[in-house]
Amino acid sequence: MKRSPSASAWLMVLAVATAPAAAAQIEPGRIYTGGEQISDPGSGLTLTLPAGWRGRLSPDGESFVLESDVGGGYMVVVADALSEAEARQQMAEPLDLGDGIVLTPAGQVRDVASGHLSAAYSVRGAASEFVGTVDLRVTQAGLGVAFILLSPPDAAPAQQEAMREFAFSLGVQEPTQQAPGGGQAAASNDEWEPYLRGRYLARYFTRTGYTESTELWLCSNGEFYYDSQGGGFGGGASGALQSRGQGRWSATGAGKTGTLMLAWSSGEQTSLDLLYDYDNDRLYVNGDRMLRGNNERCQ
Repeated sequence: MKRSPSASAWLMVLAVATAPAAAAQIEPGRIYTGGEQISDPGSGLTLTLPAGWRGRLSPDGESFVLESDVGGGYMVVVADALSEAEARQQMAEPLDLGDGIVLTPAGQVRDVASGHLSAAYSVRGAASEFVGTVDLRVTQAGLGVAFILLSPPDAAPAQQEAMREFAFSLGVQEPTQQAPGGGQAAASNDEWEPYLRGRYLARYFTRTGYTESTELWLCSNGEFYYDSQGGGFGGGASGALQSRGQGRWSATGAGKTGTLMLAWSSGEQTSLDLLYDYDNDRLYVNGDRMLRGNNERCQ
């Protein structure tokens, strides 16, 4: 389903809480488990993860991706500005999830409840055999929240029940205003080194059953720490890929482009191109989009 910039923005500022009053901004790469509540202060939307599932923000920050602890199922949550009629029309069409995975409608779109639609799909292009189910809820504010489920056939009934529980947990509270980019946005004339000082940058690549992560902590005292892992959904749990390092960093340039220099403790030097997309408040390092989060390792 196509996501408008205004709709996908709420997924960029998801927060997690055990109760709404304790909400804190989500951390890129952090995995949340069943029973935890994710919420967006900007839109007022809240969701509670179903038991037996874990999830995290997608690599591009525009969806929330979950994996079942048992049974091999996957779920993706996306939001779009939609009327119920538009949602019904989109659900009746093929859905391209990327990486060659396409969901094709296998029946009629049906009403589960007022403003809550559901449809079954066949799945093409996945590495394993899956059946697809999409539930979509439309809020009174005109925001459609889609829950896209890929299940092994034998686990489908139980996982569909978990997805419906997840969808029914959707709540709407009074929205609060937030600064663009969660307070991370840069001004058009910012110098790169002051802007990056004390930053935490992260990039995540997720494919069905596999994930890679790259994390970079740029300390205010000029030190940096680097961590790259790959493996199962848990962020390198299999130990298939692992790389760590540290050293000193510096940056040059101002405005849209710049250069990040990493001087590793091993004596090696790395030069990385910096690009800031002011229109969409996005940061790129060597062409890869980097998410910005709270630096809890150094300041």
